Amino acid sequence: MKKTLLVGALLVAGVVSAFPFRTSCGKVLQISQSIADHMNNSQLAGYLTDVNSGACPQHAGSTVITTIYSH
Repeated sequence: MKKTLLVGALLVAGVVSAFPFRTSCGKVLQISQSIADHMNNSQLAGYLTDVNSGACPQHAGSTVITTIYSH
């Protein structure tokens, strides 16, 4: 029974995957992979810049450079 629950939990974690995003103020946020799947890199960079502004209001007026690493 424990093994079944563990395997089920791993499958759910794989379906609801997220990637970490470190903001300019040092917070690490988990962004849903399903959001990223429906955007090109330019749109994703804009979205992450908006997320950064919401998470770090003290940096909202600053120029933020968003670098996306993909493989």
